[in-house]
Amino acid sequence: MKISGVLLAAGKSERMGKNKLLLPFGRHTVIEESLFQLAESGLAEIMVVLGYQGEKAKRLIESKSLSNVKIVFNEKYNKGRAESIKCALRNIDKRSEAALFMVADKPSVKSDLIKKAISMFKSESPLILYIQTPVGRGHPVIFSRALFDDLMKLEGEPAGNAIFEKYRDEAVIIYDGSSQIDIDTVEDYNNVINESVI
Repeated sequence: MKISGVLLAAGKSERMGKNKLLLPFGRHTVIEESLFQLAESGLAEIMVVLGYQGEKAKRLIESKSLSNVKIVFNEKYNKGRAESIKCALRNIDKRSEAALFMVADKPSVKSDLIKKAISMFKSESPLILYIQTPVGRGHPVIFSRALFDDLMKLEGEPAGNAIFEKYRDEAVIIYDGSSQIDIDTVEDYNNVINESVI
C-alpha cells in the first residue's frame, strides 16, 4: 500500500507574531525537525505545503537534498488549513491509496509514532486513523483515498471535524500519552524546547 505524507506548513503564525517554523530547534529549525521525523518514517513520497514566507522555508528544505520530498505552494493560505489540504490532494501521487497528514508546528511528534500509525493503517485498512492524546486528537492523521472527495469539500481553519464525526465508526485510534504541543505562542515554544531532548 502506497501512503503519501503531507506536511502542512503554510500558516501565518499570527499568535506567535513571527514565523514559528523558522525558529531554532536543536541544530536546525522547527520545520526541519518536523520534516526529518516524517522522512525517517519510510514514506515513499512526502509533500510539504508552504504558503506564508514560503520561499525561506523552501530554501531550507532544498538544502537538505531529500530525494522523496516535493514542495508545493498554497496561494490561498490566508483561507485556512483546508486550502492546504486540498492543495496537497491536487498534487498527490495518483497511485497513493492514502494520505498521512502532519502539521509542521509539532516537532515533538517522533518517527516511531508515525511508523506505528503507518503500520497499523496498512494492517487494518480503515477509512481514517488518528492519534488520541490526553488533550485531544493529535497527529499523524491518515485518510484513505476513499475520503479524498470529502476532504476536497473542506473550508476554513479547523478542518476535518465533520469528517471525523461522519466516519467515527470506521476509524482506528492510536492512544499516545504525550501532549503533542502545537507551537502557537512563545510559551508553547519554550515548553516544547524544555520537554525535548535535542
